[in-house]
Amino acid sequence: MEKRIAGHFIPKNTIIIPNLYGAHHDLEVWDDPYSFKPERFLEGGGGSLRALIPFGGGARLCLGEAVAKMEMFLFTAYLLRDFQFLPASKEEPLPDLRGVASVVLKVKPYTAIAHPREQ
Repeated sequence: MEKRIAGHFIPKNTIIIPNLYGAHHDLEVWDDPYSFKPERFLEGGGGSLRALIPFGGGARLCLGEAVAKMEMFLFTAYLLRDFQFLPASKEEPLPDLRGVASVVLKVKPYTAIAHPREQ
């Protein structure tokens, strides 16, 4: 059986690496994809959760996706509950959210202060 993606013939044993950065920054899918807007992932927030594929897809879909999402939510919630994250200094600009492209998109290094919240 001949395999095609978007009309292009894909020979057997071809390794395909999806462009997750491109998929997550598609102007036809995401409202203002280059801005930090976490509310886009809430219902009616201007994004398409069907187009969000941080855990891959198809036969190589991460089996731990459900556990990872739950743990990531709990870990982030505990951090935000217990700490206020502040820039290291008032003169230093906020981190650049564009990242560094490699096999995966990496955050650029920056310094922040995790100040404990009062209980």
